[in-house]
Amino acid sequence: MQQITLPECVYSDLNTFISTCYSKHLPHPLLIAQAFCLRFQEYGKKYGLSTITDNVEYIINNHY
Repeated sequence: MQQITLPECVYSDLNTFISTCYSKHLPHPLLIAQAFCLRFQEYGKKYGLSTITDNVEYIINNHY
């Protein structure tokens, strides 16, 4: 899987969202991405659920 680059501010918000909301047990990346898109609707509209999900998977695989 290749990460689609998000702007640093979006990537940082996504990383913070994951670490704040899901400290111990991580659900499926799609569920995390959906919750993120509901909270940050402008990011969801601009980058799409698929791109956000790919970046969630990237963050999980490289940081958790």
